[in-house]
Amino acid sequence: MPVPFSNAVRENMSNPVEVSTTNGQSWSISWVVEEEHPHRIVFIGGWRAFYEHYRLRIRNTMLFSYHQPKFFYMAIHDARYCEINYGSLPAIPAHGNYTVQFFAIIPVNDPDTLMLPLRFSRDYGRSLPRPLTLTTPTGHHHRVGWNMEPNGRIVLHGGWDAVREHYGLRDQWLVLFRYHEAQKTMYVMFFNSHTMEINYLAHAEPGTDSTCISYPTAPKSRHIADGFRSTNPFFVSPIVHRLPTRFLPNVPPLPGVYEDSPISITNERGAWTVQYTHYVGRTNECFGMGWCALATTCQLRHGHVCVFERLAPQDYRLHIY
Repeated sequence: MPVPFSNAVRENMSNPVEVSTTNGQSWSISWVVEEEHPHRIVFIGGWRAFYEHYRLRIRNTMLFSYHQPKFFYMAIHDARYCEINYGSLPAIPAHGNYTVQFFAIIPVNDPDTLMLPLRFSRDYGRSLPRPLTLTTPTGHHHRVGWNMEPNGRIVLHGGWDAVREHYGLRDQWLVLFRYHEAQKTMYVMFFNSHTMEINYLAHAEPGTDSTCISYPTAPKSRHIADGFRSTNPFFVSPIVHRLPTRFLPNVPPLPGVYEDSPISITNERGAWTVQYTHYVGRTNECFGMGWCALATTCQLRHGHVCVFERLAPQDYRLHIY
């Protein structure tokens, strides 16, 4: 594990930890701080079985999302920086209600452009909106242009230099892209030379408010979104269905969160863990298991409007109107 991460968590991190991949499989893995690397956590017991099961190879890239003190959520990317199919899942179609995930490495001495992987360019180049809007985990949006090179790869250009300057991105840093084709939405996350995600708010202008992750269309919800003030990103969800305690539909894609992940939601009435999962037949996700307890305690009814304020990738504060 990277030194900054190891130093931050090793005093309180459980041993063993539970590592869950995108396809929902979980692995118990123990760790040590090796003598030859006194500042780095190293996965040992259970790691070989994980390594062999997914046939990991040199140049594979793994994205870890840590939820203390015990849980890691992991996505595995191949040598072309695209997320793998994990073997136990059917091949992911090139198009449809899926979030496609891949990395790109910021090139050396080329601040104006960024080249995307050939596989993504080939499968999505014809449907990718132009210009492309990049959305960060803080809910801020940046529009960039792109062209298709003769070699078949998409290259970001006009506006990308401004993104680099705004977030202080440097050569050889990593950019994670998550594209939801049905909604034509591209989310991005930035990782520094330690492979740690950057602090986006450190690059926000003082006193500026964050933005709505998914802008609502209903008049009442839109009015509440326009009036909500926070430095954190948020989304708005009206309670409009007849059985508000069963589940919450139409939850937008949440930056940094995988399908079937637990979400922590708090307000003045308590704290709950709900499941962020796929809603069959719809393009958006939903809050499923655990939502009933929250909705019952908060006495949610038809006509209420909920604002979910993002505190961390899987932590939200609930405001009810």
